[in-house]
Amino acid sequence: MPALMKVDAGSVVTITYDILDANGEIIESSDLSGPVSFLVGKGAIIKGLDKQVTGMEKGQEKSFELPPEEAFGRPEDGPTRELSRKDFPADAKLAKGERFEAGMGGGTKILLEVVESDDEKVTVRMIHPLAGQTLSMTINVVGVRAATAAEQEAGRAISAPPPPPPPPKKK
Repeated sequence: MPALMKVDAGSVVTITYDILDANGEIIESSDLSGPVSFLVGKGAIIKGLDKQVTGMEKGQEKSFELPPEEAFGRPEDGPTRELSRKDFPADAKLAKGERFEAGMGGGTKILLEVVESDDEKVTVRMIHPLAGQTLSMTINVVGVRAATAAEQEAGRAISAPPPPPPPPKKK
């Protein structure tokens, strides 16, 4: 029997996972969203996940903690973006430090913090809802493979859609 491929930078790994908060509550799970595949070494999912999964093989499970710097970062380190003042309601309070929730695609919410504003533009810091939190994670490696040339070039795993169902049988 050939040796199992170990996860390393440049490989594509598929994992199942549970992410827990400091109280041990599951806040995200592949039981709901399905397994996730990613190109190792790009920090594409959670920064510290690449380091934790490296060296594992298919079938292995691991539990670990990720400090904020290796998970979703610290709130003060979130990226900033300049928006037009017209993108906000006329009566919105846009003083430095004001925070509000904004909707993103797919029902995802993000916290926006005003860094500075004037009559024409507003600079906001985008803060992930889990920023600043130490998270616990349990992962199970369900697949490991070499990345394709297209994946290496794209810097991410590329999943093919499932095959179409077979045509109905003729009677």
